[in-house]
Amino acid sequence: MSTGDFDSSSKYLHNYDVIFTTYEKTESLLRHKSEWLKQIGLLIIDEIHEIDSDRGPTIEIMTTKLLILNPEIQVLGLSATIPNSKELSKWLNAKLIESSFRPVKLNEGVFFENQIHFLRGKQKINPISDPVEALVKDALEKNKQALVFCNTRPRTVGMAKKLAKTVEKTLLVKEKEFLSKKSLEILNALENPTEQCRILSNLVKSGIAFHNAGMLAKQRDVVEELFKKNLIKVISATPTLAAGVNLPAFRVIIPSVFRYTAFGHQKIPVREYKQWSGRAGRPKFDSVGESVLIAGNEFEMDELKEEFILGDVEEVSSKLGIEPVLRTHVLAAIATGFAFDLESLEKFFSKTFYAFQFNGLDELFLKVNSVLIELKELKFIEGNEKSFKATLIGKRIAELFLDPLTAKMILDSFKKDLNNFSFLFLLTSAFEFFPLFSVPRAKETELWEQMNVEADSLPIDSDDFYSDISLLKKYNSALLLNKWISEVPEETLRKEFNVQPGILRSKLMIADWLLYCFSELALISGKKSVISLISKLRKRIKYGIKEELLVLTELKGIGRVRARKLFNSNINSIALLKKTELNDLAGIIGNETAFKIKKQLGLSEKELKSFKHFTPVQTNLGNY
Repeated sequence: MSTGDFDSSSKYLHNYDVIFTTYEKTESLLRHKSEWLKQIGLLIIDEIHEIDSDRGPTIEIMTTKLLILNPEIQVLGLSATIPNSKELSKWLNAKLIESSFRPVKLNEGVFFENQIHFLRGKQKINPISDPVEALVKDALEKNKQALVFCNTRPRTVGMAKKLAKTVEKTLLVKEKEFLSKKSLEILNALENPTEQCRILSNLVKSGIAFHNAGMLAKQRDVVEELFKKNLIKVISATPTLAAGVNLPAFRVIIPSVFRYTAFGHQKIPVREYKQWSGRAGRPKFDSVGESVLIAGNEFEMDELKEEFILGDVEEVSSKLGIEPVLRTHVLAAIATGFAFDLESLEKFFSKTFYAFQFNGLDELFLKVNSVLIELKELKFIEGNEKSFKATLIGKRIAELFLDPLTAKMILDSFKKDLNNFSFLFLLTSAFEFFPLFSVPRAKETELWEQMNVEADSLPIDSDDFYSDISLLKKYNSALLLNKWISEVPEETLRKEFNVQPGILRSKLMIADWLLYCFSELALISGKKSVISLISKLRKRIKYGIKEELLVLTELKGIGRVRARKLFNSNINSIALLKKTELNDLAGIIGNETAFKIKKQLGLSEKELKSFKHFTPVQTNLGNY
């Protein structure tokens, strides 16, 4: 399995017969010209309908390149929701294999007036004022599990809280005991648990959990494991659970088909509903699965049946024609030798799904020509339409998987006098960092005033100060990152910025990657003076620490909390750590951590045993 690390050819992968990876990682490998890619005999693209999503251009370009690189490659695209599958199979020069087989029969229905109205027949549910609670209680009485899909992260938490008592009543004594132990893993996923950690931990004790992007990966793993073992009975989840996570339940409950977007409340696509409802029915446990929409009146019940249960799934279409997307992929095609003049570039794009679907490249090539002019002005490519190539800096930008405009912003920043906050602001200005953290209306005036005071020290062009509609969000997001590296507790950050641990970790990973790109472009541009500053900032972003703790966090097991405890105890170097007696160290950071730190510092088992009064505490937290 290979994910992340976009700046590597991952040569070690040629030793393996089967490789599981993300679309983006494969495209990155192509940009690094990994030789073993030519040996691939079978390319399996799971969830190929994602070609219609934000990730679609990457899937399309990646597939096009592999087909060119290896004309004999066999492609197997998998999906449950593509009505225009014939069109897609023709593009891939593949045979279409259709199957209606489902290991567990699916009944789709609408709940209204204490009954589930299926296409054939009805099922009566014991009346409870809240329809979701009624449907969950009914599933539990059948000794079955349920998934409830919610349209926002806060809604998943609220739903789980509301249903907790109902679920807890059905738990056996042994189940409660086991869940109570596992809840500690949820609670202690961070050095200092946040309020969300405590809420989720308590919910797990009740046999229920929420599942969303705001959770830490460790917490998601525990929740998924417990659900698969039928110890957690109900999960309230955002749509991310329906994409790629194999957690089927007897009953899928969909309280609303609306989602808030930039254009207001809008209905979800039929394809998304079908993905959700497809989670109903557990192989080996159920002979039938149920997917249930909830209606407020008879008219809505009929509408939901017609539009979602009987409605046609939307056709997939290429998203390659978006100009910002083209910038990245045109540069990458030139940098990797797939295109070297106008004719070869046209030939390359003629093999894409876009060209196949829209019968030609006339409209697309107008945009491609515009992109070529832009890339030349940016000095990322050189030459003319008869012969062009990527410059040294252009090739490096393609390898780094950077948007060319992000790269330009980074290169321009080297001409300015930057401090830590300037770098953080630039990170939040990058296309890759979006979406940004929102700004509450109540804070807008205060932030505008604060930003105006600091305007001279911020890397903002005067033209952008009032024309950039995202400027306040960028500044607010930079403030969040700055407070993180200033050791502000996560719970304080959650309250002030409304950011959950999982979302924060995701943004920190992106920030780390962008800072790596900063250092790589600084190196190739000869701006070595900023590399030290960037290197320190990367480590501070990773651990959420002030500069004075950098040395201590080099040790495994020492995070922001323990490092601060050591520093405040006047242990601020590795030399002082070595001199500190084990018992004294244990009093500061705990027995088990102190024991591990002393082993890292090279003390033998014999020396460790010489501390007569020390007994390491045994815990049941495992890797957590």
